[in-house]
Amino acid sequence: MAGVLIFSLLVHEYGHALTALLFGGRPEIMLEAFGGYAQYNSQGMTPKQQFLITLNGPLLESLLIVIPYYLLKMGTFEHMHYVNYALYVMMRLNIMWCLLNLIPIAPLDGGFLVRYLLERKFGENGLRISIIVGLISAAIAIPILFMQGFVFFGTLLLIFGFQNFQILQKIKSIRGNPFSSYIHGVEALKNNDLEKGKAILKKLLKSKDAAVKHSAIESVAKLHLSEGEEEKAYELLLNADPQFMKEGKCLLCKLAFERENFALVGKYSREIYELEPTYETAILNAKAFAQLGDPAMAGGWLETASLFGEEYAEKLQEDVQHEAFDLVRESEQFKQYLKLRIYSGPS
Repeated sequence: MAGVLIFSLLVHEYGHALTALLFGGRPEIMLEAFGGYAQYNSQGMTPKQQFLITLNGPLLESLLIVIPYYLLKMGTFEHMHYVNYALYVMMRLNIMWCLLNLIPIAPLDGGFLVRYLLERKFGENGLRISIIVGLISAAIAIPILFMQGFVFFGTLLLIFGFQNFQILQKIKSIRGNPFSSYIHGVEALKNNDLEKGKAILKKLLKSKDAAVKHSAIESVAKLHLSEGEEEKAYELLLNADPQFMKEGKCLLCKLAFERENFALVGKYSREIYELEPTYETAILNAKAFAQLGDPAMAGGWLETASLFGEEYAEKLQEDVQHEAFDLVRESEQFKQYLKLRIYSGPS
């Protein structure tokens, strides 16, 4: 009996593990007192791939129902009573375990499968609905299991039900918390669930919490850029409140420069350099002020760029020749700057 149980657990977990291996998950199978689990690295996997990993555990285990059934039906081991008994036990045990394991309550496989389907259908509310479905299913199954004499399984399901009820209470307590929604959206993007992540973040664009709203704006703007929609990203950032933006302000200035909105770059030049103190930011600011016809500020930002040392010396010489500086190139102030700062090299 114990051997059949361990073998059945291994087959079930191999169903998960082999599928995870197919998706590059590097799985490990762990056996514990009350069962086992396949541990794998899910980073970079899509929700669909994780759904298939979960589904293939019960699917592979179902072979331990089908194969013994046909062997018993055909009488293959008719005169080998111990083998026949082992096959019968294997079939009954796996029928019971498959049925129990597909009850839609976490951490059973059925719970994760239903959660995936409901989150795909209802987005952020899918988790809450899946927990409610699980609690209802457990409420129906627990008395049946106890009445049939399956005390262990009934108790186990009772524990799962209590755990899920606690999770549901936590979800209710943080529901409507915009920061929690933002984190949920970012996590969805990290898990490559782009549609879900975008849906959550776009809702937060109207949030009354200014900090969360602008964090969502920055994230959505980056998504627009990754999809080649620069104009959408620019408009979104342009209409935001700059005092709440960090990375978004730097991104806005880069996009503004490309659209010849040099005044905006000049306005936030110091702030974006404080956020991104790089050679590239200094040169961007220098070019913007040159286009605004301000040789002193253009020269000042070139001086800042020269402080990045010999590593950028050759690039600085090339950047100074850029057409962006043509408007101030003939200015005596700018010529003097070039003579003292650029061509003499950094002090």
